[in-house]
Amino acid sequence: MSDHPATTVATDKDRELANPFLIPKNADPQDRYLSGLHLHLVIACLFFGGFLMALDTNIINVAVPKISSDFASLADIAWYGNAYLLTVTAFQPIYGSAYKFFRTDYVYRVSVIVFELGSILCAAANGSNMFIVGRAVAGLGAAGLLQGALSIISQVVPLEKRPLYMGVVISVFVITVTVGPVLGGVFTEYSTWRWCFWINVPIGAVVLVGITFTLRATNVVHDDDDSSDENGTDTNKNPRRLPLKTKLLNMDPLGCVLFLGAICSLLLALQWGGQTKPWKHPDVAGCLAGSAALSVLFGYWQWKRGDDALIPLRVLKYRSIWTGGLVLFFLGAAAYVNALFLPFYFQAVRGQTPVQTGVAFIPLLLPQLVGLIVVGAIVKVYGHYVPYMLAGELIAIAGQAMLIRLQPDSTTAYWAGSMAVAGLGTGMAMQLPYTAVAVVLSDEDIPTGNAIAVLFYQLGGAIAISVGQVITITTLFDLVAERQGEGLLPGTPFLAQMLLAVGAPNLHLLTGGSAAVLAVLREIWNSAIAKTMIVSLVVVVASVPFTLGMEWLNAVKVAEERRKKEKEHDTAGAGPEVCRTEALEARDEKAGAVDVNIKSDCSDRV
Repeated sequence: MSDHPATTVATDKDRELANPFLIPKNADPQDRYLSGLHLHLVIACLFFGGFLMALDTNIINVAVPKISSDFASLADIAWYGNAYLLTVTAFQPIYGSAYKFFRTDYVYRVSVIVFELGSILCAAANGSNMFIVGRAVAGLGAAGLLQGALSIISQVVPLEKRPLYMGVVISVFVITVTVGPVLGGVFTEYSTWRWCFWINVPIGAVVLVGITFTLRATNVVHDDDDSSDENGTDTNKNPRRLPLKTKLLNMDPLGCVLFLGAICSLLLALQWGGQTKPWKHPDVAGCLAGSAALSVLFGYWQWKRGDDALIPLRVLKYRSIWTGGLVLFFLGAAAYVNALFLPFYFQAVRGQTPVQTGVAFIPLLLPQLVGLIVVGAIVKVYGHYVPYMLAGELIAIAGQAMLIRLQPDSTTAYWAGSMAVAGLGTGMAMQLPYTAVAVVLSDEDIPTGNAIAVLFYQLGGAIAISVGQVITITTLFDLVAERQGEGLLPGTPFLAQMLLAVGAPNLHLLTGGSAAVLAVLREIWNSAIAKTMIVSLVVVVASVPFTLGMEWLNAVKVAEERRKKEKEHDTAGAGPEVCRTEALEARDEKAGAVDVNIKSDCSDRV
């Protein structure tokens, strides 16, 4: 007789009786996804989680002048945006690894908590340094929000329906382009800029509670279920069940350090170069050289680590992953340039207030939302997504070409129509590379694919902002000097610097009451914005060849093939947590994709 006490192991039947919300383990694979009100509650939580990240990106620009004035820290203005941008970009692959090795809902909640902490630090800041630290912490949390939402959608929604729900979540980034500046202007003008950050606290609390209860009430997230056989051997090769030490080692800590160093050095060089420091300055040159060296080391280390790398090369071997990443890089660049520099057209050139500028963005917002939702619904039914990406990019090219020709006296019909065309095209194209991630990758690799996609989007935006700032500032300085030489502007020393210092809405402070001088200053700003809009046009054009290079797959047919394989395995007694390798390989053979020896994906969904 054994001296050890008897151990009671809960069976699947016990769990089902204890919690009526649980979905039976022997259910049809399609039935193990969420649906109805339960699914809509999860999507609503993810939408408002994305709202936190998107709002924080767009609300602060209007408040920066007041913040720098309160803290008497004009020299720190660049860091108010850069600190957030650095962390939100650099930590994308690290979050991708975390979502692979830990429960998705746990990592998502940690992201929300970290973001909330950063927002509270910003709202309560008593000085510029504390505010900058808060921005960095908020960026660290925000880095996990979008790809976490995409990962959760991939695990609770069947493949053919994911484009629609991904479009719903991604649409929040479009909405906040209009809502953010308006809210920021209202808070700054009528209350205090601190509400730009306090507003995140109640929203984040609702998201945190909502995600906790909506995902806890179902075994769609059941990573902790016992999958061992009668001998105690783990029969489910789920990376989330590895010991903590093994998880941390498999997350490639050295790769994380090398990647963070390379990205941070690059972004610092781009933020300094041509703006606060000349490109030949030792700090800028050193950062560029350091970024290049660390990038080479990172690439070598990823190759050496193989499948255990932070960004496994086998994932990048999929044509749709690296081409889709580059498409997002270029579309992200266009989106960031439009969001950051078009407001200067309305405020500096047309003399509108921040609130009026927010309203003026509605022609860009509504068509973009329509493009996101309608194309997502179409792909849900018909499956093909690359043709709609291509059509969207061609439409966006037409809109961006129209925006280059904006003038101070452009009619409302022209500027609104230009923005509507550009918005519609961008909305049609911007979400579909994320759909490609879900189509071509196994469940195990989807977090890594999402991390790559979001990283490219953020990196494209960061680089484009730097390029746009250099073009805008250089054009302003050159044209001010030129107009002074022509006698159209007073010969006031440092007039160009003063033009930047007073801000876009306050050009009248430099005119001495002269309408002619004001008209010249507005013409100068218009020329600067028009040149900067060329960046948006060029990058959208550059996205087209990479879209053509993606695998032209049908999400509906791929989903049907996977379900067929799952049912075959279920019939053979393999259980519901089945390998999808055969379905993926069959898809690759039909598409002519590269054989990347896909790992068996027998993992739980979350």
